[in-house]
Amino acid sequence: MSTIFTKIINREIPGFFVYEDDVCVVLMDKFPAVPGQVVVVPKEAVAYAFDLSDETYLHICMIAKLVAKALDAVFQTERTCLVIEGFEVPHVHIKLYPLATNDEPLGAVMPQGAEASDESLSEHAARIQMTLEDQIDAGADDAEKETE
Repeated sequence: MSTIFTKIINREIPGFFVYEDDVCVVLMDKFPAVPGQVVVVPKEAVAYAFDLSDETYLHICMIAKLVAKALDAVFQTERTCLVIEGFEVPHVHIKLYPLATNDEPLGAVMPQGAEASDESLSEHAARIQMTLEDQIDAGADDAEKETE
């Protein structure tokens, strides 16, 4: 099955990558409801989250948590909300919404998506990547200290 996410992952169409490993990618959402909104997408095109292998399901959740912490730092959030989707695009993806306030419920925020400029997406991706790299490096440093 080929989806828009498959085409972005395969670099057939452009996308703004925040993170990539052997299992998944994290992309800036082209139509964010809030600044910094990203999607965590497994490389395997599966339409229903609970049809993913346990390993892939747990991995994308772990990556979503890691990226959410970076979003919290970059966008000074009250919290980052998570929604698992796969209806509009039949390819499981986790949307992360970095919310600066909790003035509006997530259900009211979600439909407010509007196309973001490539400049904005590129700038947000770079900021998130930098923070993510710092967090990964700090985690590696912590792990190294524990083994000493």
